[in-house]
Amino acid sequence: MSLVYIGYVPHPAILVPDVGRGEERASQKTIKGFQKLAQEIVKMDVKTVLIVSPHTVLTRQGMTLLQGNNLTGSLRNFGAGHIRFSYETDLNVMKAIKEQIVDIEDMENELDHGVMVPLYFLREAGWDGKIVVLGMPLNNAEEYGKRVGQILNDSSDRCAILASGDLSHRLKEDGPYGLHPSGPKFDNLIVKGLQKDTAMIRTIPSALREEAGQCGYNSLLFALGAREGSIKVFSYEGPFGVGYLVAEIYRSSPIAGFARECLTYHLTAQAFDKLVIPGDPLLKEKKSCFVTLKKDGELRGCIGTVQPVRENLASEIKHNAIAAGTQDPRFWPVEANELPLITFSVDVLGDLEKISSYDMLDPQKYGVVVRRGGRVGLLLPRLEGVNTVDEQVRIAKQKAGIAPDEEVELWRFEVQRYFE
Repeated sequence: MSLVYIGYVPHPAILVPDVGRGEERASQKTIKGFQKLAQEIVKMDVKTVLIVSPHTVLTRQGMTLLQGNNLTGSLRNFGAGHIRFSYETDLNVMKAIKEQIVDIEDMENELDHGVMVPLYFLREAGWDGKIVVLGMPLNNAEEYGKRVGQILNDSSDRCAILASGDLSHRLKEDGPYGLHPSGPKFDNLIVKGLQKDTAMIRTIPSALREEAGQCGYNSLLFALGAREGSIKVFSYEGPFGVGYLVAEIYRSSPIAGFARECLTYHLTAQAFDKLVIPGDPLLKEKKSCFVTLKKDGELRGCIGTVQPVRENLASEIKHNAIAAGTQDPRFWPVEANELPLITFSVDVLGDLEKISSYDMLDPQKYGVVVRRGGRVGLLLPRLEGVNTVDEQVRIAKQKAGIAPDEEVELWRFEVQRYFE
């Protein structure tokens, strides 16, 4: 996969020292979060960054695409005209977007601050690649994100998406639009939704969004649609009455890619002695794991082990990836021609901890194991549609053939989830 990273970032020019002139010190959480995200993009060896901005030219339908072999801009409107930007565009990605998304409108314009502020932090981190700039979609943002994500997956170079947008502008009386009760409520729903369940974000009423005075909601939906990932909130604060959020939405992992390779080798009858195991030291540890396959966002197979039974995690992944594709009794075996349509994730389980009550569970943080006699059921954490402890335990019991009213022994565990 060539889409290796997705982030969501704010764009206040005041974060740039030559603009803030000392005021930026009130936003240290955001600055540190931005620096961390930029460093991650450098570590991932990203060659092209696609930035979605709510401050370039927008259209009611579709999206806009900034044209030109080079895109330029400066922070002169913020009193720092000496800070200039000039980046070569990725013409191959631009061509693919225009060919595959018909409602894309070409625009010629300078870079706006929704693009330049992220570029400032990328440049400070040492990144110097190509860019593509899209105007934020005002409708069907997740669908556009999905389509652009698929296009970047076919790119020959490693790509990242940065969705640019501030949250509520109505967090304080002395903020740009004053204080409204919906401002803090909106921001809280966004942060909580990223940390627990993104369904909370998708169902925020339009009236609340409008009252909050937000600008980046559709940018965030675009990012969430581009690819499923293990979301990490790097920072959130609102020092000037505007909500600034820095979050990692997705990053690719060779651990999940290895699961794909294992099933691919099995289905195409390739010799496993030629399979290259990634260098991640975690693969040498003795760990249990679950391998999950999804097709069009729907489960296509999931097999795993509660306790490690093989020599190391690499062997565990190999066995479970093949089993998830060929032995899950809920599905027909995967065929080789399906593989391009399937996404892989690997959940590496932490140690089991015996617990005494439901109060010690949290379906967003912990998986659960239930046992009654010889019947054992397990449910992973952070599953879509599983929002309460009662739901989590009920499903785990059901998987084990245990009646809802039967008493069970309980264990909890944490997982590290890896995506391709």
